[in-house]
Amino acid sequence: MSEFSKYLAQDRVRVLDVKNKRQAIDGTLDLLKDSPNISDLSRVAAGIWQREEALATGLGLGIGAPHVRSSAVRYPTAALSVLKRGVEYGSLDANPVRLILLVAMPEDSQAEWLRYLARASAIFRDDAMRTKLFNCTTSEGLWNLVKEH
Repeated sequence: MSEFSKYLAQDRVRVLDVKNKRQAIDGTLDLLKDSPNISDLSRVAAGIWQREEALATGLGLGIGAPHVRSSAVRYPTAALSVLKRGVEYGSLDANPVRLILLVAMPEDSQAEWLRYLARASAIFRDDAMRTKLFNCTTSEGLWNLVKEH
């Protein structure tokens, strides 16, 4: 297991067909519904949307990284979605988002969140890897790609 995939699992990686940011984030949040690491998904979702309303989490390069630190999270957990088509997201570079990395961390995990984001950002800045991610058409293919990185 890689540093990038350590908080992911095959059932938390999906290719989504959505029309907007709300559907993209909610569809990615839905991947956490059966996670034993989350004690209250509604609180996690509320924290994600509160953060989005304060400042969009579009990193640029087609990447969205909604995140929350919450007492409703027992252990760091992530979900990853590739979107079949880009959605308007309010990103720094104004480009549509094609990939959502949603991260839920326990409240006291600021340093861990920053380490994880740094690792994910390094992967996402790699043009070839980003293209491979965007071109995934199945959840299984997406998982096979990310579990190695």
